[in-house]
Amino acid sequence: MTTEDVVRRVKRRAFVLGAVGIAAAFAFGVRPGVSLTICAAVVVSSFLALEKLIDRLAPGPGGPSERRRPVSLILVTVSSFVLLGLVLWKWKGFDPVAGAAGLSVVVLAIVPEVWARR
Repeated sequence: MTTEDVVRRVKRRAFVLGAVGIAAAFAFGVRPGVSLTICAAVVVSSFLALEKLIDRLAPGPGGPSERRRPVSLILVTVSSFVLLGLVLWKWKGFDPVAGAAGLSVVVLAIVPEVWARR
């Protein structure tokens, strides 16, 4: 079992959990659906950026000369959290329970990997 396999499984599980959670939240209404979608998008995009950041920082086949600057990935993550902050600050219809569920999508996707290691 390689690290790439674990990341691939977590990524697939995060997308599935996000899709199921979004569908369930929209069943309760538009506000919870949009709130969960926004938070899940922020967390999943941050997870994907972290994956790329780790790939860029790890030495490649050509050694350290193939490393690229991670600034763009860090900016993507920071800007997504800034946009989430603006949504929380400006949108009075934000549903905090649905938002918390959206923020936990990646954590829930990682939990089975922790259990599998035990």
